[in-house]
Amino acid sequence: MSYICEDERDYEFCDNRPVCRTYNRAPEPGRALLNVGSGGVGSLPVISTPLSRPIPVASVSIDTGRMCNPKVLLTFTSIIALPVGILVNLNFTLIKTVGNGSPQPIGGTFTFAESVEVLESESFSFQFCDCNAAYDNTTYTVQLEPSSLISVTAGLTITNAVLSALAVETL
Repeated sequence: MSYICEDERDYEFCDNRPVCRTYNRAPEPGRALLNVGSGGVGSLPVISTPLSRPIPVASVSIDTGRMCNPKVLLTFTSIIALPVGILVNLNFTLIKTVGNGSPQPIGGTFTFAESVEVLESESFSFQFCDCNAAYDNTTYTVQLEPSSLISVTAGLTITNAVLSALAVETL
């Protein structure tokens, strides 16, 4: 995001980036933006070999262009419905896309592994703080990685998937 200023004297620096005084203000620790996205996936087949590509589960976008030194707390929650007799190892990753840029993985892998003998549902959640948030519109996506495995029984579903992004301005 760029700002247009009348002359150089109108620039102040916030986090080593020029911001026009028209838009700038003193950093306000605790100033926050919140956005939430939802999704889900399923019913999934038996997956005994690596998937050919990742499966998106939920995504959210947030624009921190007018914040000074933002930190973004990402929270993913979901319900995983497991059919009788399933053995599962689901690997989730976070993907960050800034503006029209290339998607980049952040935060490592979050794994849900279970072997069940009866029909059941379990909650699965994780959090990650993006302490290097971009000063632009950013889309975060949780995806099921190709290394995930579902054996013995088909029918696993991921429902009520919610990805929230809470951007907070810090000093």
